[in-house]
Amino acid sequence: MTDPVVLDVIGVRVEVPAEGYASVEELYAAAARLAVERSHELLFHAGAVERDGVAVLFPGESGTGKSTTVAACVRHGFGYLTDEMVALDLGTGAVRGWPRPIMLTAWAQEALGLPVRDGGEGKAAVSCAELGGTTVEAALPVAHVVGVRRGAAVTTLGPMAAGDLLTLLLSSSFNHYRHGAAAWTAVAALAGRVQGWWLDAADVDSAAAAVAGLPYSRS
Repeated sequence: MTDPVVLDVIGVRVEVPAEGYASVEELYAAAARLAVERSHELLFHAGAVERDGVAVLFPGESGTGKSTTVAACVRHGFGYLTDEMVALDLGTGAVRGWPRPIMLTAWAQEALGLPVRDGGEGKAAVSCAELGGTTVEAALPVAHVVGVRRGAAVTTLGPMAAGDLLTLLLSSSFNHYRHGAAAWTAVAALAGRVQGWWLDAADVDSAAAAVAGLPYSRS
């Protein structure tokens, strides 16, 4: 019998069978489900990158372009936190990421100038190092929350209404139901101190450049 795969998912140690998965992505998905069940922190379905000691979050459902945008930002000099899941400390409001390999479709690999792997079937696991980036494991304050919308003719980045920001964060939480009022308070506090943006992306490079043009400061 093959030993199970042991992973640290933002401070939660999980063991998943090494076999029985159609892809690496399915193995990571199984690990994520276990972490959601066991974590004492508030977890979000979001990508995240770092610049100047602060984090940018990209919350959203699968298929919205989180991983592709994160990979493009890493190529533009951002630090890498995660392409899948972040944990929000309910007390401090700081976030940490799950720095798994970035899972990219064949389209995303081509858009980023990477060789397409495995014949373009499914998603390929691409390391942060392959993109020329550095992984950031420290807890960071959040400066910006960006909602990605693909398919624009021209890339634009515009302010997000406060209500949309709160809705996006709450709808992206994996386990807010376990924390009750504390989750609502933490998310409302986060929404009140960060800037929210809609990123309508035409291509990966201009999208990353738009994110790089945001103001970054710990103050």
